[in-house]
Amino acid sequence: MVQLCTPAMVIDILAAKVGVPANTPNIDMATWEDLGVDSLGLSETFASISLLLGIDIPHEEALHTANVQDLVSLVNAQF
Repeated sequence: MVQLCTPAMVIDILAAKVGVPANTPNIDMATWEDLGVDSLGLSETFASISLLLGIDIPHEEALHTANVQDLVSLVNAQF
């Protein structure tokens, strides 16, 4: 069975890799800028998701996501 990406998965990775507090209000809809996530932090996040789920995420597309929900949708579209 394929494991899909969830907002909770991305939030956990953001907390562990980038230092964004998991209890940040509206974290799933806040922009990367509002969360203080730069391109390096975003790259670390989707690299972790790639390893966890065993998929390739298009780097350029991932950098153009706006928030957690966008990234989850992009990742799940890879299945």
